[in-house]
Amino acid sequence: MTPAERAYELVNGFRLTQMVHAAVELRIPDLVASEPKSAEDLSADTGIEAGRLRRLLRALVAIGVLRDEGGRYSNTEVGASFREGVPRSVRPLVRMLVPESYRNWDFFMQTLRTGVTGQSLAHGATLWELIERDPDFGARFNDAMAGNSEAVAGFVARAGDFTRAKVVVDVGGGEGSLLAGVLLAHPDLRGIVYDLAAGLVQTPEYLASHHVADRCEIVEGSFFDAVPEGDVYLLKDILHDWDDQKATAILRVCRKQMGQNARLLVVERMAPTQVIEGPAHMNATTTDLQMMVQLGGKERTREELEELFAAARMKLDRYTPGGVWQLVEAVGV
Repeated sequence: MTPAERAYELVNGFRLTQMVHAAVELRIPDLVASEPKSAEDLSADTGIEAGRLRRLLRALVAIGVLRDEGGRYSNTEVGASFREGVPRSVRPLVRMLVPESYRNWDFFMQTLRTGVTGQSLAHGATLWELIERDPDFGARFNDAMAGNSEAVAGFVARAGDFTRAKVVVDVGGGEGSLLAGVLLAHPDLRGIVYDLAAGLVQTPEYLASHHVADRCEIVEGSFFDAVPEGDVYLLKDILHDWDDQKATAILRVCRKQMGQNARLLVVERMAPTQVIEGPAHMNATTTDLQMMVQLGGKERTREELEELFAAARMKLDRYTPGGVWQLVEAVGV
């Protein structure tokens, strides 16, 4: 790819997002999973007129989502990642980001200039208010968060220190996917999923489907007010939602409940001190901007996390790099 071609690709991103979203909403990657299909076959499956649909299919071939096998279409490896229910499927992320977050980014320049979130400008509500008032979006959001947590659960279960633990609290845990992964890896542990009511709608079903419901308690509440008593506190993608003042407040609430041997495990996309070109740093830096546009939060460097810990009477005890997500463990002081 020449520099000019790469530049065009970057400018073209908004079109690519909508093309992929259309493919996901029409379930095209699922429809061609078992055998290649023609535009006419897919027109019958989706209800989209064949001529218009063929134009989308051609474009999906051009960007590497589909493969054209003599007028019949099948998935590439990229396209297969948009199927429903496959390991590390990107489908939930697409359905969470579009259209709600896509609209937020229309106000990106205003957010840069003023600090006012694109979320509030686009929707007249915070993310949490939007989730509460729109159950469909809430379900899509929870599914995407569960998918992210499933992807990192094995890493956290292996790398985290659970040696002295009996009860693990998943703070802001949503469906409980991270906690479920930890409990499956550590049969002697019990867990608590703690979240607001809107985050817990699908939790009982999720825990039951992963065969850990008998070892889990579901507790409703706000981590700005209190957290349940436990030995290990999991905070995945929680602190990055908030500015430093509110992130510190969350940590102080956890610290107040932590006993002498309790540990706090933070799982985040940490901001790199020195950015280089590549997928891992693109993930961290673009998610950092997503937090700015959507919530007014940010991704932090290891040093910035240590400052938050110190303000909450904690200190960093262990740090384990894990690719996209990093595991940072803190204890009380």
